[in-house]
Amino acid sequence: MSKFKIIILSILTISLIVVTTAVVYQNIKYDKLAKEEKVTDECIYEDNQIENNLEDVKVSSAETRVSPNAELVIKTYYKLCGHTTQEIKTVPNDMVNKNQEEIENLYPDYKLESFANNKIVLEKEEEGQCNEHYLVKDEDGNVVIYKILSDGTEEIYQNTGISTGYLTETDRINLRDGVRVYGKENLNSMIEDFE
Repeated sequence: MSKFKIIILSILTISLIVVTTAVVYQNIKYDKLAKEEKVTDECIYEDNQIENNLEDVKVSSAETRVSPNAELVIKTYYKLCGHTTQEIKTVPNDMVNKNQEEIENLYPDYKLESFANNKIVLEKEEEGQCNEHYLVKDEDGNVVIYKILSDGTEEIYQNTGISTGYLTETDRINLRDGVRVYGKENLNSMIEDFE
């Protein structure tokens, strides 16, 4: 390449850099001035509206929303017995694609313990007692299980068909008065011991 072409190319490159720098500087200066003076020129107002709308879209897309495959955990604390039960299930359709605030509005009787797109934990307090209380009794020589309802009444849950005649004396005495058991696991363990 000739020296003349190199000099012309260099001058054009330097000119382009100077013009670009000047334009960028003017834009920064103009933006700063517009923000300070709150210019209400229609063009600037429209540009700000477009920028604000874009920001809204960005915030919305980054916001955590409930996935259709999310897990819903409902914890219920019962004041009378002091137990907390937990039910785990897939979120219902009315929760899908909702954000935290929408879930709180959808379930106002519940406290939102945790919120993520794949797991939501709701908590609620109830006055009564949970449905995990049982009474195991000797009735007419058989081991019978009663479920203690939330209002304190008893209803027959299961007649096991196990004869109390084969149990130890201590077990028979305890079953005459009735043995209170909490939870199905504990109930099953007791019945297995009697078999």
